[in-house]
Amino acid sequence: MKLQQLMSLRDLYKQPEPSQAEKNFSADLAENLHTLEVGNFEDAETESNVGTRRADIVAVGKDGTLVVENQFGKADWNHWGRLDAYARLKKADVAVLVAEDFEELMIAACYLRNEESEIRWYLIQVQANSHKELSFHHVVQPIIDIQTEKKAEGGYSEFWAPIRNGEFGELFAGRPVPISNDGWIGETINRIRIWLCLLNQRCYIQLDFRGENHSERRNKIMTLFPESEYDYEYKDTTLIVSAMFPVIDKGRKDQDAWPEMREKLVAMGTDIYTKINESDL
Repeated sequence: MKLQQLMSLRDLYKQPEPSQAEKNFSADLAENLHTLEVGNFEDAETESNVGTRRADIVAVGKDGTLVVENQFGKADWNHWGRLDAYARLKKADVAVLVAEDFEELMIAACYLRNEESEIRWYLIQVQANSHKELSFHHVVQPIIDIQTEKKAEGGYSEFWAPIRNGEFGELFAGRPVPISNDGWIGETINRIRIWLCLLNQRCYIQLDFRGENHSERRNKIMTLFPESEYDYEYKDTTLIVSAMFPVIDKGRKDQDAWPEMREKLVAMGTDIYTKINESDL
């Protein structure tokens, strides 16, 4: 068995200008905020103006406003201070510092901050492996985070419940979906992640391809879905390339259409899964 080796973000995002490498990481993170598991946020903006400065990421969504600062290597107090200022000026509900390592004093300070602040503070460690895949780990999180709080207030997502209960077949059945993460459910096949995605005004299927040669792999897989039969568009970041299949221009707010949306999401997701499963690709 070949063990995965860790690599630094700076080696992963090689650029002549170090600042551009960190901007590229911010862009990737903004496209995949759900990987942080800090709440439900949709409209992410990178290099967002805050006075005369710019925050790495500012996003809004069901759980309010999110501010993210990220840093290659070990987090320093300069970035901690920036996050503090940006979060307060943006009146953030959630503040996140992402880095590859944290010193003990900063960890202790973040715990204390969560005891006295109305903002939810996170320190999140990011690691990259030799397959160019990222993983995120909560080093510090609020004593009661958004997911726990939402469970106490309202339980699990009503939209996904019939699907997870198996009423639409077994493929996408599973554990209940917390309200804080009710924007998607997924299934993996042949190292491809198939997401059923729900936004406020639309829903769609997204295929994520990660790792080495991900663009070439996507090109091969997408031959299973001729443009004469399927409508889709590509979305690319440095680490992940995706294909998005629109399902219906109705979303979370259109509760009267939920039965139709569930049926169409599962039908298309199952069709895509089956074609990939039956292929030799």
